[in-house]
Amino acid sequence: MALLMLWQINGVNLMARWTYAFSNGSYNDWHRQYEGIAMIDVDSVEVCPDCYEPLALLETCYDKGQKYKATTLVKTLSERLRVPSFLVFYKNVGQGSLTFRIKRLHVPSASFEYMNEDEWVRELYQLQNEHKKCCKYATPNNI
Repeated sequence: MALLMLWQINGVNLMARWTYAFSNGSYNDWHRQYEGIAMIDVDSVEVCPDCYEPLALLETCYDKGQKYKATTLVKTLSERLRVPSFLVFYKNVGQGSLTFRIKRLHVPSASFEYMNEDEWVRELYQLQNEHKKCCKYATPNNI
């Protein structure tokens, strides 16, 4: 009963507004107090370092062996922007070293791919290289 009372303030059920056990920022806390509006954070946008054009959207999450993370917004935005999207599970495997499970959200029925740091950064550089073909700041020296 006491727990139910904690979830209700001024007659408004806050259970749906507090999906996470802990606060993840003052703005998020403020935003959650209002019914009828919604907000989802976008984890990462890969961009061109010269023109800042978006190259890909990423939903990132520490890898605890989970098989799913909500990616609806990232997929929707990537379709509208016409850029690829990825679900990136990452895990610390040593001093300053990461390993990745990557799912290409823009590819129908894609499976997770396991990548080390070199493989994943190669994918990110490939996004940059493809963009340089149309970047308004591209020069013969950086193509």
